[in-house]
Amino acid sequence: MERSELLARLGFAPPEACRVRVIIDTDAKNEGDDDFAILHHLLTPQFDVRGICATHFEVKTTQRGLPPHSMERSYQEVCRLLNAAHIDDVPVLHGCTAPLASPEDAPDCEAVEFLIQEALRDDPAPLYIAAQGAMTNIAAALNRAPEIASRMTVLWNGGGPYPAGRPEFNVQQDPIACRVLLDSAVTVWQIPQDVYARFEVSLSELALRVRPCGEVGAYLFRQLMDEYPSEYDPRFPLRTGGNWTLGDNTTAAVLLENGFRGHWTLRPAPVLLPSLTYAEASDRKTIRVYHDLDVRFALEDFYSKLALCYPR
Repeated sequence: MERSELLARLGFAPPEACRVRVIIDTDAKNEGDDDFAILHHLLTPQFDVRGICATHFEVKTTQRGLPPHSMERSYQEVCRLLNAAHIDDVPVLHGCTAPLASPEDAPDCEAVEFLIQEALRDDPAPLYIAAQGAMTNIAAALNRAPEIASRMTVLWNGGGPYPAGRPEFNVQQDPIACRVLLDSAVTVWQIPQDVYARFEVSLSELALRVRPCGEVGAYLFRQLMDEYPSEYDPRFPLRTGGNWTLGDNTTAAVLLENGFRGHWTLRPAPVLLPSLTYAEASDRKTIRVYHDLDVRFALEDFYSKLALCYPR
């Protein structure tokens, strides 16, 4: 069905002036939580989701000896999610298949062309890029068409905590692309690791609030549980055996919270060192860095929309 038909089940529609354009850039098959964030965006009526771009996680596949072609696997995962959600009018684009080779690298692919075309399209609604994985597609688009930097905002879910930073998964997948982002003129809203890690849920919570919500709810829960055995590592403090972190839902949360919450500060963009830690430099552009988000507000919004659009 068309997305608008699904959103009608919410029973309310925000004013047209609230509309923002969103492109989701996602490594959906990396682990189990991207799908939750994708659906959160799709179930938010003021978000005009223009398309979903698949990105790779090739560094992880190489390090863990996993099957290659991670971008294609992410692409297929998005298609499966949309099929389970019964949404057939949102385009899905193939992204870059590997990290940038240099800061000047500008590989071409469907996702890069789509990002450029949408940024240059004449539309009064602001454009936000929800970056939920490797920064490769976005950096390649900025390298190929620097003029798009003034026409969009990148919602960067990644980077280590401030002030020092530390190696963080999304950055590790393409550090060069992250440096391109920070060195460019594009507006950046960063949600660092210590903030997105707060979007913690229990598996019983997901079983109660998500699994009963139609075919897509069952799919969301099942695919996450399928991922759990391979993603659990007792040496890694993010997972305990009965929890998960819906960390990518932050890219919806930052667009849903009101501007008076005081959850972010402005600071010079850090210099990303070879160690993937931060160095400060006063002559850098200013970026928005979140130090908190209202987890209850964001997750209840997701659960409520899911239940309204896919009643039990």
